[in-house]
Amino acid sequence: MPRFLVRVWREYLRSIFLAVLLVIVFRSLVWEPFRIPSGSMEPNLLVGDFIFVSKSRYGYGPFSIPFLSQFVRHDSARMFSTPPRRGDMAVFRRPNNPKDILVKRIVGLPGDRVRVVRGLLEINGKTVRRARLVPPMYEETLPNQVRYPILENGGDGALLDNTELFRIPARHYFVMGDNRDNSLDSRLLEEVGYVPESHLVGPVVRVWFSLKREGFFPFNIRWNRILRPITEIEARTIREHE
Repeated sequence: MPRFLVRVWREYLRSIFLAVLLVIVFRSLVWEPFRIPSGSMEPNLLVGDFIFVSKSRYGYGPFSIPFLSQFVRHDSARMFSTPPRRGDMAVFRRPNNPKDILVKRIVGLPGDRVRVVRGLLEINGKTVRRARLVPPMYEETLPNQVRYPILENGGDGALLDNTELFRIPARHYFVMGDNRDNSLDSRLLEEVGYVPESHLVGPVVRVWFSLKREGFFPFNIRWNRILRPITEIEARTIREHE
């Protein structure tokens, strides 16, 4: 092969390597994209939303860098760790099957006592404030004043609307879906249970793209959700249904 072709191929491969390296670094240390496949976080995350998750907010753990979990213990401590905030919408690896990636809202912190009574969330013996918007949507306000809309499609007598009292272990979190009657979450200990700190990937910060299941591209694009911070989407949903 002529030398100039060797140089061209060498530069081409070098460019590809650098591009791949930059993508890995960005996804590992800054923001990682995910797609929402189910409706468990409606009305805030919709099927077909593409989200960005902050990799730095909670620090870096065994599931932060691709393939790292294959070489370190899954319960390894996080580096540069910052505790999650109650009310964060977080992406995490399913405790009993780390290959599964889930997104839920953190409502219980280590040491908390959490239960649900007739659809109402209780934290440390106090009922979380809930205000009706439009059936079947409510606005829930956590003790730290984080506000967001939830759905109760099955009313307050659905299967998971009355639970036992959960005591959150150290370095673990209690998570629930905003679509309360259509979510596998910490209320089901054998399915999800308490989420270890080490299994957290990061909080959802933004919807960067969104596609409806119906229609053809580009007519199925949800233009009003593109590049929207998740807090803005939550606040807008509340305003539209007050």
